[in-house]
Amino acid sequence: MSQPKLAILGGGGFAREVAEVARLCGFTISACYAIDPGTFAPIHRGYLDELAADAKEIDGVVFGIGATDRRTLKRRMGLVTWLRDLGIACPPLVSPRAVISEHVSVGDGAFVAHGVVLSVGAKLSPFCVVNSGAIIGHDVHVAENAIIAPGAFLGGGASIGESTLIGPLTKVLQEVAIGSDVILGVGCTALRSLPDGATVWPRPDRTT
Repeated sequence: MSQPKLAILGGGGFAREVAEVARLCGFTISACYAIDPGTFAPIHRGYLDELAADAKEIDGVVFGIGATDRRTLKRRMGLVTWLRDLGIACPPLVSPRAVISEHVSVGDGAFVAHGVVLSVGAKLSPFCVVNSGAIIGHDVHVAENAIIAPGAFLGGGASIGESTLIGPLTKVLQEVAIGSDVILGVGCTALRSLPDGATVWPRPDRTT
């Protein structure tokens, strides 16, 4: 039986991580659609117009575009909406090198990188990202288009809102609710819930 043929949207370093996990999950990356294809140049076909034209030739798209701030999170969400409007399938990708507990759910288009731990009952919404080495506690909910950066820790029962960025090595303690469109900078410790739109950067002498 032939492997499903997927296209990758994006051509940067994060796209390379996504493509590796896709291959480990048994998929073949047959085409790349990106402004700058990088190392995917041999299979590059163009960008959004070309992807729309080629949609019927592929089995789905893996989403290889990350985000580092509100501007890129908004751009990323726009691309998610565009893919949905075209009816393009976007399978979830979970690294076989991640630890996945019972009763975990992973939505379409979500990405789970190497070394991630997903504890019992964790719920990952569509198109969220849990990057390398992050630890997700029991019954955590990560909403759509949220980005959990490498090495982050989310305590049991915590929730992360839509299009929120949890920075590298950041800690969100148990039962804490982080709103939508929040930026938690590198190394923060969130001891209390945060409203939509909050921005927090760490100070050496205090936690949040």
